[in-house]
Amino acid sequence: MYSVLFHAAEESAALAGAKGLNLIKLNNHGLPVPDGFIIKTNSFASFLSYHNLQPSEQNLEQQIKEASFPSQMEAELLSSFQSLRKTYPSVAVRSSAVAEDLEGASFAGQYETYLNINSNEEFLLAVKECWSSYFAARVAQYKEEMAENEEDMPLMAVVVQGLVHSDVSGVIFSENPISGKTNEIMLTASYGLGEAIVSGLVTPDTFIVDKENFLIEKSLGTKELQIVPDHEGVIEQPVAEKMADQFCLSDDQLVEITQITKQVEALYGHGVDIEFGIANGSFYLLQARPITTALSKSANETAGASFLMQPEELQDFWISMDDHMPGPTSPLFSSLIIPALKNGLKKNGEKYQVPDMNIKDIKLYRGHLYSAPEMSQAGETDAPVFNESMFELFPHLSERMYKILEENFFPFYEKLDRQMNEPMTIEKAIEGFEELKAFYIQAYDDHFDILMPQVILSSIIEDMLVTYTGDQTQVVLLHEMMIGVMNKSLETDKMLSDIAKEVLQDPELHQAFIQHEKNPELLYALNHSKKGKHFISKLEEFLQVYGWRSVKSHDFTEETWIENPEYILDIIRNNIQSQCDFDEEFAKAVIKRQETYKNFMSQVKDESFKTKFETLYQFAVQAANIRDDHHFYIDAMLDAKARVYLLKIGELLTQKGAILHQDDIWNLYAEEVHQALTTSTSFESVVQQRKIEMKENEDIQLPAYTGTPTEAELQQVERMLGSLRENENNTHDVIHGIGASSGIVSGRVKVITCAEEFSQFQKDDILVCKSTTPLWTSLFRDAKAVITDAGGILSHSAIIAREYMMPAVLGTRRATETLQSGDLVTVDGSNGRVQILKQHSRS
Repeated sequence: MYSVLFHAAEESAALAGAKGLNLIKLNNHGLPVPDGFIIKTNSFASFLSYHNLQPSEQNLEQQIKEASFPSQMEAELLSSFQSLRKTYPSVAVRSSAVAEDLEGASFAGQYETYLNINSNEEFLLAVKECWSSYFAARVAQYKEEMAENEEDMPLMAVVVQGLVHSDVSGVIFSENPISGKTNEIMLTASYGLGEAIVSGLVTPDTFIVDKENFLIEKSLGTKELQIVPDHEGVIEQPVAEKMADQFCLSDDQLVEITQITKQVEALYGHGVDIEFGIANGSFYLLQARPITTALSKSANETAGASFLMQPEELQDFWISMDDHMPGPTSPLFSSLIIPALKNGLKKNGEKYQVPDMNIKDIKLYRGHLYSAPEMSQAGETDAPVFNESMFELFPHLSERMYKILEENFFPFYEKLDRQMNEPMTIEKAIEGFEELKAFYIQAYDDHFDILMPQVILSSIIEDMLVTYTGDQTQVVLLHEMMIGVMNKSLETDKMLSDIAKEVLQDPELHQAFIQHEKNPELLYALNHSKKGKHFISKLEEFLQVYGWRSVKSHDFTEETWIENPEYILDIIRNNIQSQCDFDEEFAKAVIKRQETYKNFMSQVKDESFKTKFETLYQFAVQAANIRDDHHFYIDAMLDAKARVYLLKIGELLTQKGAILHQDDIWNLYAEEVHQALTTSTSFESVVQQRKIEMKENEDIQLPAYTGTPTEAELQQVERMLGSLRENENNTHDVIHGIGASSGIVSGRVKVITCAEEFSQFQKDDILVCKSTTPLWTSLFRDAKAVITDAGGILSHSAIIAREYMMPAVLGTRRATETLQSGDLVTVDGSNGRVQILKQHSRS
């Protein structure tokens, strides 16, 4: 016999594999399991023997898929399949290895599952696909790492089970994996088949139920789509908004599920992980496995604990870092960036005597980075006195930066590039991950060593100017004397502008951009023409130099340009439509810089001031590229290259069964990545919970600071960071902020919250947003003015607004809450004032 029904099978892993064994066990104890049968392990052995196939052969997977079944085996399997089809319209076919889900060796996600199989041909092919997956490279590598010998490794069974067309499905942990409480179950559920949850396609509802008193805690998920059976296979469908906005399980259903979970847990004698489905009101167990490789409670409680702000700490003075590192921040990035920032700021704050940049600590509050400033003592508020060695640095700041980059950064980046093109082993991953952590510490020591002297130089000139003129607003004038200096952001813009010019001058390429508005279609068209291929090759050359930046600045979670060239296609398309000439605009900025400086100096009567100011100003202009270039080569490039490298480690962790998807690695703290590499621990439940928390943290508005600082403390911090408070002079029709780029214009508002909304921005819109990063630079080309919630006179928004000579009012703390797309406003960038002329009708 090659197959056996669940109810007739013995509880033997050697016969049915681990997955099959669990289903047999549940079925034999009267629990609600859909009917099915097991294609026994000896069937696989017979199939291989019949074709004389050996495990050591090349292309074994393909040979299995192409081989025919022995006639007797085929007849018996089809008979079992057709018998099951009398009860169920279709079946699920799943691999079931003997070592799968057993203690010490979780092969989660390693083998194959095929859903909605309803024809003989599909069924036989699915069985062979399951068998061939046993020899897939990713599984073979994992077996080797689990120290298993191929000769001793048991073969694979196949589970064939009636497919329940679930209205709702989900995953249950009989012990809460987040809190470690054994008296609670944690359950996630969504609409349709369970693959949507398991594969991470949706944010499900989350429920925590007390096993004794059935008290229920609920968290609503977005449940974006559902996977449902189709004529052939399965398809994804959007979930109706009304359904998505309500919980997919009732309290009565949760009580029933909890009672059944307790039965399953009692059967196994310890915690279990259950997959379930509900169809037409009936509950079905689709799979259960013992939790033998879950995190220990102590490990789960301590992971990342040193980075998390405790509730009692909220009464202290903490300042949001969203202006520079918009949150929420992933656990893995937090693990690397927090120690690096703390070390770099402390070390260089002391080295360069910059008290305003000294911090006591950095922690996460609701996923967002907050810093605790080291406040000056009474009487220490005077500007620091710098020694002569500092002034000796000023003429060489830019070349000094490039020397540090060439000595420390470029060799490390080249090493990462080599490792990305080499096979990844556990040993290499452990060593490489530790090197990356250490390099982040060095990188941000260098980061602040490069930046602080330039900040000091800028502050000295600002103080000179304000003291001489007696007018604080003259600071804007100073920074408008710094525009028209080439930097890496402007250089990137120039390159993309030049590419757009080439497209405009080539009718064939221009027609392709006009004809194909969607980027995937455009890429396909370009790849199928001679000129298009040449254009693509030029894009690839561009990306190798300028593509190391992410959609989300300062994190690993979002794609880089080099991974997905569609981002730059959007910018090129925008440049084609606007037909702006970068060289012409940049030349205007150079002229404005020169004229602004000349006009100012012509009014200076104090020759001593003039001589000193002229010298320091020339040093500042020579160093003006540092702000952008250090971000390009350190902040952006390090994160982007680290992301691509860490995805390779993430792929290795999926092969080990530690996580389901390679990018789930972002949801682990550094210590957990090390644990995942060195043990057989599964982090699936932890990842799932942290994804939910990340989504919740994205949707909340956090304060600019916590605690009750004194007025003096607030002013001390605001001198460096810009305003932390909403201006008390605001009215219902006037918003005040920091005037960061001069000029007065009127126009209609477009509120942009994220990169996905860039395509909504139109030429001459007034950009309103929380803050900007270098990725947002493309919008400044078309913007008439910019208004932000956060940011000061040296923020990215301010620098780029001045380069494009548009008015900017920053640090309003309320613009995105007060203004809506369509509002008509006047922006006065000289005086930091926004006048609301007409509000668009509110829905």
